[in-house]
Amino acid sequence: MKIKHTEKLNLPLLKILSLCSFLLGISSALILYLESDYFKIALGSDNITFYFIAAYILALILIFNWHHLVRRYGKVRVFLANMTAKALVVLMLVFFPINRFSVWLLVIYIASTVLMWVDLDVLLESCSRDLKTGKIRGAYLTIMNAGYLIAPLIAGILISRWGIRSVFFVAALTLIVVILIAVLKLKKVTDCEIEDPGFFLLMKKVFRRKNVLRIYYISFLLELFFALMIVYTPLYLLELGFSWAKIGGMFSIMLIPFVLLQYPAGVLADKKYEEKDMIIGALLLMAASTTIIFFIHSHEYFIWAAILFATRIGASLIEILRDSYFYKRIDQIDVDIVDFFRSVRPMAYILGLAVAAPLVYFAHIRYIFLFVGLMMLTGIPFALRMASSRIPPVLNPVSGKKR
Repeated sequence: MKIKHTEKLNLPLLKILSLCSFLLGISSALILYLESDYFKIALGSDNITFYFIAAYILALILIFNWHHLVRRYGKVRVFLANMTAKALVVLMLVFFPINRFSVWLLVIYIASTVLMWVDLDVLLESCSRDLKTGKIRGAYLTIMNAGYLIAPLIAGILISRWGIRSVFFVAALTLIVVILIAVLKLKKVTDCEIEDPGFFLLMKKVFRRKNVLRIYYISFLLELFFALMIVYTPLYLLELGFSWAKIGGMFSIMLIPFVLLQYPAGVLADKKYEEKDMIIGALLLMAASTTIIFFIHSHEYFIWAAILFATRIGASLIEILRDSYFYKRIDQIDVDIVDFFRSVRPMAYILGLAVAAPLVYFAHIRYIFLFVGLMMLTGIPFALRMASSRIPPVLNPVSGKKR
């Protein structure tokens, strides 16, 4: 027996999830660019890589078991449990002293953030349609990234006036608002039957779907870019003498492409251009703009804002195009494959930081940007071999093999 890839549209749920994503974007971005500096302050050392790797190993282990929890307790309950635990951890970061114990709270926070986006992906997939996947994902990411856009500026102001604890406090309040919205508005979300093949059968299922693997590698490159840029760019800018207030402003400018470009790119992916063709251009742009950073020694604010802005043009396009392509290849019953796909972030952090740590130790932070730029070029052969997203796959329910 074969089953066709089917989806259904639920606009009211989409609106609620978009509001949640906006608030969670604010909450996440308030803390995101502070993580490396927090570890550095708490440890009194630049040797922070181990703690990032620990956070993403924890996230990776949980991701590959997350569909078991969703299957048993349902999407909304798992989402609420994770959000509640995350809010409690952030509140503890508000009141606990910054020391070698509190870094483990931040490790747990980072892992729970990865899982939070997995939860939202699963919920979003249950209320979207393939013919509008690019448009829906584009709107969703645009709204989420609007939260990311304003948060660094807010964080910079908060830190300069009231210190780093004030950022965690505002982030915790935002999480509590999302929990209340979820309790009131998501309680009617229905669950579907979810496959539970086990780890090895899941890997067998995934490796039979070559296009899932190809877009996984493209996604890996994007997350590698995010991982190394998020960890090392703030440290490099602080080394150059920029204050957190100025860095916050730079990062807000940097994130503008995520708000301006993702929705139209998603619409184009649905109606006019293939995702794979646009992905190739975006990879070339990311490679060029990131490599340029290696050669820049300026201390000018607007030069750095412009360079960082350029790097995010390509990144914003890859983010929507990889989601548009991937979610056209799967259905809402494929929570296990969504878990696999979202494992790419911890994998990128673990492998990327493992390479970056000796590079920074033996050379300099700026060599990170050269490494990232060159890595982007390796995605082009994978993009060239991706199948068209215009023809949805027909899946065998036993093997998961694409027909």
